[in-house]
Amino acid sequence: MNNEFDAFSQGVEPGGLRSKTQIKLLVNYLVANIREPINSSTIIEALQVHGLANYFEVNIDYILELIKKYTNVDNALSELDKVKKDWLKTLGTINVKTPDESFDYVINGWYLYQTISSRLFARSGFNQSGGAFGFRDQLQDTIGVKFLNKDIMKKQILKHAAHQFVEGDVLHWWHEKNKFGLRSRYKDDYLWLVYATCEYCRITGDYKYLDEEIPFVSGPLLADWEEERGMNFNYTKEKATLYEHCLIALNRSMNQMGKNGLPLMGGGDWNDGMNKVGIEGKGTSVWLGFFQYWIMDKFITLTKKYNKKLDVSKYEKAMEKLKEALNSVAWEKDYYLRAFFDDGTKLGSKDNDECKIDLLSQSFSILTGVAERENISKIIDSVETNLVDKDLGIVKLLTPAFKKTKHIPGYIMDYPEGIRENGGQYTHSVSWYLMALIRAGYQDRAYNYFQMINPINRARDKKSTDVYKVEPYVIAADIYSNKNNPARGGWTWYSGSSGWFYNVGLTEILGFKKEDNRISFDPHLPSGWKSFEIEYHYLDTTYKIKVNVTANKEDILVDGEKLDKKYVTIKNDKRIHAVIVNVRDR
Repeated sequence: MNNEFDAFSQGVEPGGLRSKTQIKLLVNYLVANIREPINSSTIIEALQVHGLANYFEVNIDYILELIKKYTNVDNALSELDKVKKDWLKTLGTINVKTPDESFDYVINGWYLYQTISSRLFARSGFNQSGGAFGFRDQLQDTIGVKFLNKDIMKKQILKHAAHQFVEGDVLHWWHEKNKFGLRSRYKDDYLWLVYATCEYCRITGDYKYLDEEIPFVSGPLLADWEEERGMNFNYTKEKATLYEHCLIALNRSMNQMGKNGLPLMGGGDWNDGMNKVGIEGKGTSVWLGFFQYWIMDKFITLTKKYNKKLDVSKYEKAMEKLKEALNSVAWEKDYYLRAFFDDGTKLGSKDNDECKIDLLSQSFSILTGVAERENISKIIDSVETNLVDKDLGIVKLLTPAFKKTKHIPGYIMDYPEGIRENGGQYTHSVSWYLMALIRAGYQDRAYNYFQMINPINRARDKKSTDVYKVEPYVIAADIYSNKNNPARGGWTWYSGSSGWFYNVGLTEILGFKKEDNRISFDPHLPSGWKSFEIEYHYLDTTYKIKVNVTANKEDILVDGEKLDKKYVTIKNDKRIHAVIVNVRDR
């Protein structure tokens, strides 16, 4: 049997071939494999060869019509042209023009194309071709496309909420066709549902969305001795509102705390490879403490806008308590620890021989505002000294790499030193460090690192291309620090880095913000930039925006009229508007 067709047909239930995508896949296969002449008889024969004639409910006449249409070269070229135009429209929702052309390339197309095509549509890449939905993965990917099409984000959130168990945990990943997924002990997955929901409501102003009713997924509980289990699942008749799904997720996280006041690490947090740190149920995650704090802060804001009568004091008190624990238990003179093993041993400490410092805790300590102001410069100095390698042009996730420690953190040690999470650059995490640098006032440094990682700039000549070895038009998930392959690119295409780096470029560096029907501007530009432009297509309306850096002037003009507010109220009046934004040089 043809491998491509075999993979296509697996897991599709009888009568399941109804979607246009599935029919087109079948048509493509038949065109390549059917014998001449192409007619109803030879189509049925081809289906029978694979035992599929009675398996799928297909309209043979419709399939024949499609085959005849698209074996005509002119028709095929016309369809290709439509596809190109659709991509140009999608990716052209926001266009920027800055003094740096390589910055413009990745913001105006490549990062978004990578996110949508590989992460959201295919859920596949050359290095990871699974096709599954990842609970935390695609939720984060929608953050990157939040300004393009709110429906993508809206539908994705609802889909993920439906894969939460009534107990509050979720499927770490799943395949929908055969209803098979992984129930695990990862502790951060379900919090990303709260994060994405808060972002969606903030950007769109649609708080009625929280009343949408969604089922849960059902499946057996993990036994005490199980770390994870692949299982077939179903959906419950019981439903809860999206707000209630978020509430269940957050409460589950808040109720699973260690004796030191930090969240239990369970079978791992964002770094999947650290799946043994807290597997006995006692180890705690410092990073997850910061993340939980961040999520509670966002959830409080969400709740106040959703229903002012709801009491949020529980979360406010929990935030105070968690902040105190993070600064007393996890602070180590110059930076924060990463975690505590089940036996209480520190991870990410100066006392460790391996993984003396980890990037995640440092970035989120600043992002969340938990780090004391007087400690921020110490944290950044520690990262710059230990994790930033300017010779290789990378920011490592941790250092030194794991090799022979007796405290096994998890499968991260299966990677060679300096590869992927084990001491290489894990690009996804760098986006959060850039955000932290901007929060701390290091905008030049943030921009320099953004461009240092920009794939275009890693392949400017033959020498650098021979070192980097991967595509110069998609961001790499990781870049090696391994001594045998220094600065070599790792996985490409299927990486959550593309969405986050797009977000950093547009909303953090250029400062383009949107809340409900308002857009505002809070740029953090590199020294020397005097202006930049953004063209924003909002439905049928275009806003042509020019941002000028001035010595002391701060105002906004729309179509020549000065506004008495610091934002632009957008509406779909099908016109072209000229917007001038003057900002003070920082």
